[in-house]
Amino acid sequence: MLNCRMILVLSILFVTTLFAEQPTGTLTIRTQHFLNDGGSAVVNLFREHDEIPKKPWRIEKGNIVDGASTIIFENVPYGAYAVIVFHDENSNGILDHTLFLPAEPMGFSNEWELTLFSGMPSFEKLRFRFTEQSAEIVIAVGE
Repeated sequence: MLNCRMILVLSILFVTTLFAEQPTGTLTIRTQHFLNDGGSAVVNLFREHDEIPKKPWRIEKGNIVDGASTIIFENVPYGAYAVIVFHDENSNGILDHTLFLPAEPMGFSNEWELTLFSGMPSFEKLRFRFTEQSAEIVIAVGE
């Protein structure tokens, strides 16, 4: 009987822990160095198991003023993330390409740069920690 009670208590603790809400916060992405104020800034936020660059977890758009934009993501669980930003100059909602290369300016978290020899962006290359103490990142676009 004691074993059954112990198993029941442990099971309840496990399920409670499993479904407990993770602490969340507001993640601020400050983007800068846009070449013009036309179109919009598009910020793609990725979690570790999301498919970069194709399937972001969340997408937010913002206006560009004086070559900069601030994008706010509310209720984001603290943890590891990656960000890809692009300047949607023609406001069509997608990153345009010329042949195989992006035709619109981009920026990446972790100060990563897309070059001929950098390979494709990956979570490991773009990873940053979002914590209560580190709730804002700055990304340069098109430098």
